[in-house]
Amino acid sequence: MMEIIYGVFIFLLGSLFASYAFLLGTRIPSEEKKNNRSFCDHCKHQLRIIDVFPIFGYIFNLGKCHYCKKNISIKYPLFEIFGGLLFLFSYLMEGKLSLELLLSMILITVLLIETVSDIYYHLVIDRAWILALVFMMIIRIIQDHFVVYLLSALGLFAILFAIALLGQLVFKKQSLGGGDIKLYIMIGFSLTFIQGLLSIFIAALIGLIYALVKNIKSGQEMAFIPMISVAVLISYWFGSDLIQWYLNFLGM
Repeated sequence: MMEIIYGVFIFLLGSLFASYAFLLGTRIPSEEKKNNRSFCDHCKHQLRIIDVFPIFGYIFNLGKCHYCKKNISIKYPLFEIFGGLLFLFSYLMEGKLSLELLLSMILITVLLIETVSDIYYHLVIDRAWILALVFMMIIRIIQDHFVVYLLSALGLFAILFAIALLGQLVFKKQSLGGGDIKLYIMIGFSLTFIQGLLSIFIAALIGLIYALVKNIKSGQEMAFIPMISVAVLISYWFGSDLIQWYLNFLGM
């Protein structure tokens, strides 16, 4: 019974953090004050507390603004549900309340913020991942894993920096965004070095498939943080199993 209660609470917590992540991801790059009350996209009227309550606010208002009665975009509740499911899945994977679960929640929240910011503005919000990095470092120190993840962060940053530099020399243009590279400093404190390499490979594969499907031309700007986010979470939850499967496939 308690596990169900914990699961419901964590889902709601995830939807709340997803809602705030969407707010930060859209407001910080546009320099809007994040502490201001949310407002309707149509009539710009400030919303009530019940209106901004994740998921339930949308249901309570039947998908319409309380003031102008125009439809509220379905993207808001869907994003909140998505965030809730990510938190819940992380709890189910961990199986208990722990520091590792807290770290995964921090990771998910930052990835959601950066994904929104990259999709809307093609920007990485440095203050978001830097603040998360501080908390991750504290958690790794408490877990007595600080050195392992410090080396992971430095190694992943160095590899991506080298790839970006090589791409600049070969193609005479920026091939990897500086924000993407810096983000891997934080990611390195959530993934081991091998898991981090796996995430880079998966992100590149997803990006290639997306570019082919969308027929994105060479040199055309593309939001890459969403691909990185998917790849990082896959590597975080399943990376060890995928690596072991690959080694077994090679007979190692």
